[in-house]
Amino acid sequence: MDDIIIGLDIGTTKVCAVIGEVQNGRTINVLGVGTASSGDGVKKGAIVDIERTTQAIIDAVEEAEKSADVVIDNIYVGIAGAHICSMNSQGIVAIKGNNQEITSEDIDRAVENAKTAVSIPPHQDIIHILPREFVVDEQKDINNPLGMVGGRLEAQVHIVTGAVTAMQNIMKCCEMAKLKVEDVVLQQYASSMAVLSEDEKKLGVVLVDIGGGTTDLIIFQNGHVVHSYSIDIGGRLVTNDLAVGLKTSTQAAEELKISHGVAYSELADSHLTIEVPVAGGERTKPFQQTFLAEIIEPRMEEIFYEVKKQIEKHVSLDVIPAGVVLTGGTSLMSGCPELAEEILGLPIRRGAPIDVIGLHEQVRKPQYSTALGLIRYGAQNYRAPTRESGALNGIIERIQSWLRKFFTD
Repeated sequence: MDDIIIGLDIGTTKVCAVIGEVQNGRTINVLGVGTASSGDGVKKGAIVDIERTTQAIIDAVEEAEKSADVVIDNIYVGIAGAHICSMNSQGIVAIKGNNQEITSEDIDRAVENAKTAVSIPPHQDIIHILPREFVVDEQKDINNPLGMVGGRLEAQVHIVTGAVTAMQNIMKCCEMAKLKVEDVVLQQYASSMAVLSEDEKKLGVVLVDIGGGTTDLIIFQNGHVVHSYSIDIGGRLVTNDLAVGLKTSTQAAEELKISHGVAYSELADSHLTIEVPVAGGERTKPFQQTFLAEIIEPRMEEIFYEVKKQIEKHVSLDVIPAGVVLTGGTSLMSGCPELAEEILGLPIRRGAPIDVIGLHEQVRKPQYSTALGLIRYGAQNYRAPTRESGALNGIIERIQSWLRKFFTD
């Protein structure tokens, strides 16, 4: 029972809970799955209604527990939204001692210096400090400097922060649902652990997780995170665009998006006519699929042009040989990879969770990437200390846990 983990994805459209255990270091044996509509409790990745979100969490977790026939109190939960910020930093320390052998304390000091070298606004709190590489004297590209001899150690890290209130609201909802949060994890980082191979990360790859309220991206080079970012545009805005453009209800627009939506208008069928319910009445009105695509495409273009901007700003399109991996529920829309390839000029593929057994047919889909990634994260950081509700502390201990995982990789 101690090895069983719940990954909880609190999304704009749905709350998803997956129960599983990690076998042989990576394979996830999925035991239970539960989902519940977020209603209007979450907007653009941020909780705006505590009671509704709490009830959705309860419903999703209870469904997952029922299918797994277990009861679990501890969870790993994802976080996303426009409030997420990230930056790269470096910390430098002199190596003490006669033999100048680098110890774990020296590594901790270097990482701590990297943390204090940047200014974190009072309303933000650190979610992750992810080591990128270490430099011993002039020697670069070192993954594990422990035991090496040198006079100076430099730690290069990627720091992710989020709004304190956003994290507090997540933990309050979980607390009201009688769940204990083991850790809060950046959603796209969790998704990357579910859908990306280690080879892709080493080559250079961009993961784009297109959810209901946000589109979250993360860039890897040489196996490590170099940039992460959240765009406050997602599938919910596509639904709203359709509702306005077709003069239909939001529910009907969502169903049309799923059944007939096309992100790339060139792939739409001009001979396909779709009967669209008229808002507030029982009549329907015919529209060609090409008309739906012309409404959807500009919003999806907006997403991919912002992705392109982020790649060009922080790395380069030329150093992403593994291309772009699309995941998240909205990535399932027809024409999504083709539009992304047209705009980005990079290899594109859809990413679904890999190395999954058990209820794999139910969860091997892009919309379950975050929840499954949270399980893998939890297994790799299982002894990391918890965040107490409102305290948000223990950052140094969690850095040490990440460093252990970093060295293992």
